[in-house]
Amino acid sequence: MQYKWVVLTVTAVGTLMSGIDLRVVTIGLPTIATALKADLETVLWATQAYQFVVTIGLLVVGRLTDMFGRVRIYNLGFAIFTVGSALCGFSQNGEQLIFFRLIQGTGAAMLVANSIALITDATPLTELGFAIGINQILFRVGSVLGLTLGGALIQLVGWQFVFYMNIPIGIFGTLWAYARLKEISRPVNHESFDARGFLAFAVSLTSLLLAVTYATINPAYLPFALALGAVSVVSFIFFLFQERRASDPLLDFRLFSDKLFAAGNVSLLLMALAMGSLMLITSLYLQIVRGYDALDAGLMFLPMEMTFGLVGPVSGRLSDRYGSRGLTTTGLAILGGALLLFSGISNVASYWQIATVLSLVGVGLGLFAAPNMSSMMRSAPAERRGVAAAVRSTIFNSGTVISISLVAALLVTELPYQTASAMLSGTLATISTADQVGFLNGIRKALLVSAVLSFAGIVPSAMGGSEKYTHINNK
Repeated sequence: MQYKWVVLTVTAVGTLMSGIDLRVVTIGLPTIATALKADLETVLWATQAYQFVVTIGLLVVGRLTDMFGRVRIYNLGFAIFTVGSALCGFSQNGEQLIFFRLIQGTGAAMLVANSIALITDATPLTELGFAIGINQILFRVGSVLGLTLGGALIQLVGWQFVFYMNIPIGIFGTLWAYARLKEISRPVNHESFDARGFLAFAVSLTSLLLAVTYATINPAYLPFALALGAVSVVSFIFFLFQERRASDPLLDFRLFSDKLFAAGNVSLLLMALAMGSLMLITSLYLQIVRGYDALDAGLMFLPMEMTFGLVGPVSGRLSDRYGSRGLTTTGLAILGGALLLFSGISNVASYWQIATVLSLVGVGLGLFAAPNMSSMMRSAPAERRGVAAAVRSTIFNSGTVISISLVAALLVTELPYQTASAMLSGTLATISTADQVGFLNGIRKALLVSAVLSFAGIVPSAMGGSEKYTHINNK
C-alpha cells in the first residue's frame, strides 16, 4: 500500500472517532443535563471544556510536532482520548464531566493538530484537496454514527455510552497508529518552545470565556465580567507582541504573509463563529421547543451530514484543478442563506422545512471545508505544516468556543437565566407557552447573527489569492 493511503487509513480512525464524539455529545446534552442535574453554565462548559483545551493545546502540539516529529504525539493522543472518554462515562456530576472532558480534549488536540499535517506530508499537493475531502467524508460518517447510534444508545442504555462507545475505537486506533505510521517529516529540534506565548494565549481565552459566562448568569456579575474581558484583551495584545519578538514563536506570523493563508483563516474564523453553535442551537430547538427525544433529534440532522459527505470530496477534487476561491465563496453564500432561512423557523415547522434548510447547510459547508483547508496547507512551507495545521484548527476552535458563549448570551436576552437553566436540567415541571416562545426567539436571534457572520466571511474569501502549484515544494 502506498504510504499516502496508509496515512489516510490511520487518520481515518481518529477522524471517525472525533466525528462521533462531537455530534453525540451535542445531541445528548439535554439528556446528560437532566441526569446530572446540571445548570445552564455547567452544560455549556461541558461542551466548551473539550473545545477549550483543544484550542489552547493546538498551537502547543503543532509546535511540538514540528520540533520533535508528529507520529509519537499522534499515537499518544489516541491513548489519552480513549482514557478520557472512559472517565467521562463515570462522571457523577457536571463538575466531574467538565474535568474529564478536559482530559479527553487533551488527547483530541494531539490528534487534530497532527492528522492534516500527516496527510499533507504523505500526499502530493496536486492530490491534497481530494485526500482532505476523503478525510472529511469519514468525519461525516462519524457524525452520522454519533447522531443515530449515539441517539439510540442514549434512549436504550443511558447517556454514559455516549462516551463508552469511543473505547473500542480508541484502542484499535492506538494500536493501528503505532503499527503503521512512520516519521517522514524533518523535525527542527534545535528550536525552543515559547512558554510565554502559550501562557498569554491560555489566559486570554480563559478570561474571555469566563467573562461571557458571568455576564450571562446575572447582571450583578457584569463589573467582574468586564474586568475579565479587559484581562483577555490585555493578555491577547501581550501574546501578539510576544510572538513578534520571540526567536521561535508559538504562532509564526510569517505564515500570514501569504495572502491565501491569511484570507483563508479570516474566512474560516467567521464561518466558525457562524456555525460553531448550530448543532447546539438546533438540538435545543428540537428537544426543548419541539419535544423530540435524542434519537429522533439526531435523525433530523442526517440531511445535513449526507449533503456534506456528498459535496465535500467533489469540492476537494475541484479545488485541486481550479483553485479554492470560487468554491469557498459560494459555500459561504449558501451557508449564510440557509442560516437566514433557519432564523425564521417556527415552533410548528414541518420535517421537510427543517430538512431542506439543514441540507443547504451541508452543501455550503461541503463547498467550503476541503478547499479552504487544502489551500492553506498548500501555502505553508513543509517545515511549518504542523504549526500551519495547528493555526487553522486553533482559529476554527476559537470561533466555535466563542460562538457557543455568544448563543448563551443571546438566549438569556429573551428568557431569564434561571428559567433557561431549569428547562435544560429537567427541573422545570412544566414549560409554559411563553417560555417556549422566549426560548425560540433567542434561538432565532442567534441564527440571524450566525447568518450575518457567514455573509461577512464572503469578503476575505473572495479577496484571497489563487494557488500556484508549480513553485510549491512537497518534500
